Amino acid sequence: MDRFVVDDKDEECNSTLVGGKAYNLWILSHEYKLNVPAWFAVTSCFFARFIQENELGSMLTVDADHLEECTSRAQSAILKASLPPDLQQLINARLNTLLFSNCFVAVRSSATDEDSASHSFAGQFETYLFQKGQPAIMDAIKKCWASSFSMRVMQHRIDCGLPTNNIAMAVVVQVMVNSETSGVAFSRHPLKPVTEGSVLVEAVYGLGEGLVSGELEADSYEVSRSHYKVTRQIIEKTEKLVQNVNGGLKKVSVDVKDQKTPSLTDDQAQMIAKLLIDLEERNGKPQDFEWAFEDGQLYCLQARPIVTLPLSSFFVPDARGSKAILWDNSNIVESYSGVTAPLTFSFASKAYEQVYTLTLKSMGVPAEVIQDFQPFLSNMLGIIRGNVYYNLVNWYRLLTCLPIGDTSQFMETMMGVKQAMHPDIEAQLGAIKSTAPRYGCWTRLSVILSVLHRIYSIDRLVQQFFDHFNKHYEAALASDFTKMDLVGQMDYLKHIYKDVIGHWEVPIYNDTYVMVFFGLLKKLTGRWVITNDTDKAQSLQNDLLCGQGDVESTMPTKLLMESAEYIDTHSPELKEWFLSCKEEVLALLADQNTAKTTCTVAESSHGAVRNRKKPQGAAISSSQDALEEAKKNVLLSIRMFLNKYGFRCINELKLEENTLHDDPGFVVDMIAGYVTSGAYSIASMEKREMEIRKQAEDLVQSNLPIHKRVIYNWVLFHARRGVKHRENLRFARTKIWGVVRNLFRAVGMNLYKLGVVKMEQDVFYLTVDELYAYVEGRSVTNDLASLVEIRKQEWSGYKKGLQPPQRFMTAGALGPYQLFPQLLDDLDMLKEAEAEASSDPNVLKGTPCCPGVVEGAVRVVTNVEQAKGLNGEILVTARTDPGWVPLYPLCSGLIIERGSLLSHSAVVARELGLPTVVGVSGGLLKRLKTGMKVHLDAGKGKVTIVQS
Repeated sequence: MDRFVVDDKDEECNSTLVGGKAYNLWILSHEYKLNVPAWFAVTSCFFARFIQENELGSMLTVDADHLEECTSRAQSAILKASLPPDLQQLINARLNTLLFSNCFVAVRSSATDEDSASHSFAGQFETYLFQKGQPAIMDAIKKCWASSFSMRVMQHRIDCGLPTNNIAMAVVVQVMVNSETSGVAFSRHPLKPVTEGSVLVEAVYGLGEGLVSGELEADSYEVSRSHYKVTRQIIEKTEKLVQNVNGGLKKVSVDVKDQKTPSLTDDQAQMIAKLLIDLEERNGKPQDFEWAFEDGQLYCLQARPIVTLPLSSFFVPDARGSKAILWDNSNIVESYSGVTAPLTFSFASKAYEQVYTLTLKSMGVPAEVIQDFQPFLSNMLGIIRGNVYYNLVNWYRLLTCLPIGDTSQFMETMMGVKQAMHPDIEAQLGAIKSTAPRYGCWTRLSVILSVLHRIYSIDRLVQQFFDHFNKHYEAALASDFTKMDLVGQMDYLKHIYKDVIGHWEVPIYNDTYVMVFFGLLKKLTGRWVITNDTDKAQSLQNDLLCGQGDVESTMPTKLLMESAEYIDTHSPELKEWFLSCKEEVLALLADQNTAKTTCTVAESSHGAVRNRKKPQGAAISSSQDALEEAKKNVLLSIRMFLNKYGFRCINELKLEENTLHDDPGFVVDMIAGYVTSGAYSIASMEKREMEIRKQAEDLVQSNLPIHKRVIYNWVLFHARRGVKHRENLRFARTKIWGVVRNLFRAVGMNLYKLGVVKMEQDVFYLTVDELYAYVEGRSVTNDLASLVEIRKQEWSGYKKGLQPPQRFMTAGALGPYQLFPQLLDDLDMLKEAEAEASSDPNVLKGTPCCPGVVEGAVRVVTNVEQAKGLNGEILVTARTDPGWVPLYPLCSGLIIERGSLLSHSAVVARELGLPTVVGVSGGLLKRLKTGMKVHLDAGKGKVTIVQS
């Protein structure tokens, strides 16, 4: 039998019948016997009967394509319809009881799907306070029903993938508490649920609606969960909300004597905290609680779980565990920026494990040590809410395998971490050095000699690496993966792991080489050359590394600059065609017939366009033949660029991303930008680099005596050589990752052909092991399409949600943290440093990277698309990767929130002579907005806001 009205005396109740809000009231009053103001619920069955009696079904149908029209019609229909007389009598009977007679009531919506972590409707439904008399209350009930069909609510349903038809809605009618003080409380601090073991109580004078709506500021009380110690923050409260005699609320002034007086006593705050802790223990979930004091009595107005926090059991280590893990995405965020696909992470993680295992073996580390370290080697990386992180403790452990002294500070410099491994942090993590292998004298000597030999032979080893790599890379480029079957494709992946990544020890040798000599250079510069100014010492070190030349990372940009110079100096007609006919240029590039005539030529060196016939003196004849020939030359130069560097794109190591082959529009835009701004002089750029380098060398020459200069220059030589090799070796990684991207795309094509997935791109939501298992008959599920859909939904939530901090520490199993970004945000280990860095509202500090003083407007961007039309502004962004480099000649300076001295953006900026600051603390993207004028002193790592 349908139940139309429910209250706390009913023995049975559920949220489907009365909605979440009313069900929570039933729990508080019926189960827990707390002091809850009298209430009853008009159930969802009541609403369904109301719709049926008034034949409103068709009027309440909502079409997403006509949202405004449908919601307006639905709300109007509800408000105009009448309550069935028999149901109206049920409500009247309740209102005439002693509990409600002559009382003001609150009428609140209670949706049956109101509160969950994925689609909370908090604040979206209507509430009507201080209602009195049957006509007003009946009208308020209908308004609550109508609010469930508001355009805002329906749009939220659509956004959350919830149904927009057959909506069930209940309504709560509750006696009003005319409170002197009221507010909200949380059994765990919502912003500091892990680091602060406290209950948060917020209080205002009068009614609490002003606090809930954000209209009034509140006193804040933090009550320790263990000892009930109260820490309070009292503000000046000039206004409060009270009952309006005509119904509803009105705002009045607080008496002057009370404005700075605490709205709660400590005893009252403790009373609320104790009740709330008890509620959490009964429910097993952290609680959000609305309360009020009237005539000294504490009333429970409503309580609900805090859907953004995990179960209470999470906060004790019994199930979760307590082993600490330090996570940091410094440096790696440049390679894997933001949310990264499962397939990319699984491929990279497996590659890291294989490469570092191989490197330790080749350096003579004993097999039993490598076996003991395998759990660490297989967990060099982690993926947290879709973001790739270093499991940093395991990197420190890895260093202990090489008995060459404590190089942890050098590694920290190389990675660009903002916080060193202090003893207090190590104490939380457990003694890292206790896991260090204990070598005998001979083994120790053998490993040291092996490391030194590789450092001494680094040039030869790098050349051997490239000889081996290029052979396999060229063979991969000649392979058509789309003509392979699934078995052949996965076998080819095994070949890449075995014969390419399985020979990747040289880049790690070189990274070790760079880590040591770059670290030594930093230490000697600060001790010998510039001893009293850390920023100047760091700037000098950067200047000395300028002008390396022959760094392949700069070649793509230089090639585009050559193309721009050709277009700008050839003839006005060619320039006008290129700048005004982008779609035609792209169409010609996509035309396979014209491509065939030039692709073989495109294999030549990147000086092809430079060596084309150029105008002598005045512009050459603008005859049609000459113009058409010039157009072909331009297309040739772009195809040549794409053939050689088309895999070098934004987020180039994220295999799920499109390449420049997929969309060459970025290339055309960059060339057009160079043409428009005239920013294509490679000679002047290289001249500036060498001037910076020469000034730095002169400073070293004048400041050091001969014996120190010999040692310093020897260290500098090795640092320069290592950094140069590092950039070129990283470019090889980009190339093989490009091959793997094409291979996985072909795998996706076959999976789609077989009906295993719904789209070819779905392959990137699977993992390498899942693909192997599916092909080889080891898969524990063959419904990969459903698995993909689950991952898509999860990853979509990661993209929309709060991003994890740069550096944090977790305890025990990581999985429970993944669904609750607020937990990770609370664990941010750099929050205090960021706050200190932002103490001066007009100054931001970072790491000097390439010197220069620039004053001008900034362009603040979060992606490359937003940088279109860049023309001499100072470019400001959170992070960059190699795909951003073509933008550099178009800006006058570069300010990057993330990055280190050895990050790709830093190295290339030095090579291009672009004033650059990286690793900027203090909320860079929050404080700078496009159009602001700043003074950038890149040599000091200082950004000053001149005009906002």
